[in-house]
Amino acid sequence: MATRQFVRSVSRRFSTGGKVLGEEEKAAENVYIKKTEREKLEKLANKGPKPEETPAVNVSEAKASEPITPPKGVSSDIHRNYAVVAGAVTGLSAFGWYYLSKDKKTEEPLD
Repeated sequence: MATRQFVRSVSRRFSTGGKVLGEEEKAAENVYIKKTEREKLEKLANKGPKPEETPAVNVSEAKASEPITPPKGVSSDIHRNYAVVAGAVTGLSAFGWYYLSKDKKTEEPLD
């Protein structure tokens, strides 16, 4: 949301040639921007998803719709998923550290 407002303010600044807009002009521009965004969303909704693509889910739509269930065998617990990734990274790091810490020189036997 903050990004959208930032982009609007930047585009507003450049589209007007740097002049500061009055309250009425700002309101009119906000109405126009909302109208164009609504039209874009309606176009996308009318098109529908292509069969080979998965539809993009909006956060507000995801809360309203049924929860998405992961395929069988996939964990839905986010903390467990982070723990598995952290464990894998730690294991690979330890493995690399062990093999990189070995001395490259071999000792020659003393006679």
